[in-house]
Amino acid sequence: MKIKVLALALVLMTLTANAQQKAKTLSVTPKAGVTASSFSGKMPATISYVIVPVDGGIDELRPVDESKLIRAGAMGFGDIKNKVGFTIGLEVQYQFTSVVGLSLGVFYTQEGATYNTKGCLSNSDGVKFSIKDDLKIHLNCFTVPVLANVYVWKGLGLKAGLQPEFAIEKKTKGDVTMEFEGTVFKAMSSDADIKSFSLSLPIGISYEYKHVVADLRYSFGLTDLHKNKDAGIGGNSSAYNRVLTFTLGYKFP
Repeated sequence: MKIKVLALALVLMTLTANAQQKAKTLSVTPKAGVTASSFSGKMPATISYVIVPVDGGIDELRPVDESKLIRAGAMGFGDIKNKVGFTIGLEVQYQFTSVVGLSLGVFYTQEGATYNTKGCLSNSDGVKFSIKDDLKIHLNCFTVPVLANVYVWKGLGLKAGLQPEFAIEKKTKGDVTMEFEGTVFKAMSSDADIKSFSLSLPIGISYEYKHVVADLRYSFGLTDLHKNKDAGIGGNSSAYNRVLTFTLGYKFP
């Protein structure tokens, strides 16, 4: 076992000796790319509805018979698939040595998940649902990755760090038609029950050639996304972000 560990250490030392990054330099790298995202655990896409009777005209307000308060409820869907999106932003990196650097980035990133609901027909308490396409949770964020970068061979780097995420859109969207007692109406987009702040652990690999940087990283959510954990569909379950990101960028010294 000691021989294997020593051999691995020698290999890493040999690789890092070949790293070709200039020490004590600062660089800026604009990047753009694609994401494939989903949730681990239970994060259902929820359709909530309230059907209220109309009693009287605009100029005449009359008490509504609460016994005729027709329907209120929610339906949840949990068959999750990956959702494809894009990301764009930039990273600033300081190279402490030829091997080790530290980067700070700011990105607009499309995350979330797709749900297998196309063609779904449901009946809940007399309300009929028809879903023409897959529901999607759009979780669009500003992400701020802080990464340690270790160059193991020429332009080949390994990276890991922490990534705060600030959600600016948390919507459940889809082409949903509801029908009740012969009246047909469309469901509106609704807010997803997701926190506005989360924290992820990104790990990845990158390769730089003539200032062009290809970067592949995977982010593991560290914080539970449920905003109201004891309420709604999903109960006390937890849910975490899972995002695969591929970007291309150009490194300006």
